[in-house]
Amino acid sequence: MSNNPSEPSAPFGRHLPGFAGTLRGIGFITWKSQLIPRKLPWLLGILLLLPALIYATIKSPEAWAKQRASVGDADSVLNDFARRLRRHAIPLEQATRDSVARILSTEFDRAQSTWQEQDKEDPEARQKRLKDHINACYDKIAISAKAVLDEGQYIQFEEIVQRSRDRYLARAGEVLVPWSREEPFYHWLIDFYFFTILPLACVRACGPLIRDELQADTLGFLITRPIGRARLLIAKYIAQVASLEIVLLVETLLLFAAGASRQVQNLQQLLPLLLAVQILVVPAWSALGLFLGQITGRYMAMALVYGAVVEMGIGRIPTNINTLSIIRHLQTLLTHNAALNKIYAWPADEGGMAIAALLVAPVLFLGIATLLFTFVEYHHAAEMQK
Repeated sequence: MSNNPSEPSAPFGRHLPGFAGTLRGIGFITWKSQLIPRKLPWLLGILLLLPALIYATIKSPEAWAKQRASVGDADSVLNDFARRLRRHAIPLEQATRDSVARILSTEFDRAQSTWQEQDKEDPEARQKRLKDHINACYDKIAISAKAVLDEGQYIQFEEIVQRSRDRYLARAGEVLVPWSREEPFYHWLIDFYFFTILPLACVRACGPLIRDELQADTLGFLITRPIGRARLLIAKYIAQVASLEIVLLVETLLLFAAGASRQVQNLQQLLPLLLAVQILVVPAWSALGLFLGQITGRYMAMALVYGAVVEMGIGRIPTNINTLSIIRHLQTLLTHNAALNKIYAWPADEGGMAIAALLVAPVLFLGIATLLFTFVEYHHAAEMQK
């Protein structure tokens, strides 16, 4: 050891942790805090919630075909008719009952098998055509039943059949522009998950990276360590983004598994594209959250304001200013999928610029956040009031 008092008593600089060591330590702390056993059931429940909604709201091809083609339920009409006759003490012989059952089954099956959807049909025209189809079916039932029922039976039968007719006519008019069976899956996946839940999850995860330390009053301890403020912030950001990428990867796979279980077509073409775009956008949304968390404790409210002004406002302006919108660039990349292009009317712009924008966004937001963290002095009491 040197006896010169002007020299450090130990070569402390050689013991400064490198960035890899800092990242490894921060990453270990991040993962350890998130993989607490008592948190895992809650995390699993959150991950399974949206896939469960998709599974519950999308019908199987068999159920969809039955619902779309159905104009009536033969068993339901027959049972209602028999109960009505019993209440009015009107006899119904088994042979007559069998004849009515045969008429109902034959006409309902014929109506269901002859109905056909037409591509690009005007919604009003489709609704009118479906109602005409239903009315024609019930008219045939009434004519056929009149030949096998006596007058008293037929009066009661007409009332039961009219109730069924009205119910299915009302159902035909409930949805003016019907979605296809698979379309709700894409709206859950893109509109709800990819454009809403994912950015909010990233902001929620990265917004409090520094504010959590302020709340715990541990920031002062961290910034006295020989790693530097910028290195600390970037390491925490990278560790959190890596964690998010893995969690959101699992969530996306669960969503596609739910879609596959409902036999949604062409998922194998969409999955690689969506995962690639997700890998690009998670750092951007996370850096935005980190930046918002640096300037205010109400970072979630600020994120909603940002989404309303930039993503929903500026992003929809048909000029070059819409390049400020992250969602606008996501749409540019996702529109290359045929299934999404069929549902959404997104413009097919140059994908290279969209990728470049998604790469620049996290650098910009992270750079500003790093500068703020480096040069702004944080005081626990003052920051807790924000």
